[in-house]
Amino acid sequence: MKTNIKYSIFDLILSIIVLSISLIGFIVLVTACHFWGSVGYFIFFLIATIMLLHSIKNIQWIDITDGYITVHCPFGIIRRVRLNQIKKAFKTNAVIYSIKMLSARRPHIVLCIKKSVAKAGVDDAYNGKKKPYIIIPYSTETEVLICTEYKKLCGEELIIK
Repeated sequence: MKTNIKYSIFDLILSIIVLSISLIGFIVLVTACHFWGSVGYFIFFLIATIMLLHSIKNIQWIDITDGYITVHCPFGIIRRVRLNQIKKAFKTNAVIYSIKMLSARRPHIVLCIKKSVAKAGVDDAYNGKKKPYIIIPYSTETEVLICTEYKKLCGEELIIK
């Protein structure tokens, strides 16, 4: 089981800070009877809540069992793919956090379900239901685990370029 918690912790902490600031501002303005200020801070609180839920969804872990690779998040299963459905695999430096032009990149393994996925088509380091690939934080043990499970199931080598 491989997780990306160390990559998504910064976003989670930032979301919690923004949520607490907006909640404090909302409570202060409601008790002071400032209607429009409290409405503004309530909208800010709702946006911060959505941002927190998005950052919690980005905490993901990968499980490889019984010939399936499953991507989980705290809200449930994101994607479950049979290992023999993998068409190609490659390594890339994916964006884990980005603010405008400043971005942090880390090495990841991309397991493509479609052959048409290019390295430039991988936009960030988090899995989604509609993305035609599964992205996993890179380590040599993860690479060896994926290659051995793929060889057991399919009988041929998975070449990660």
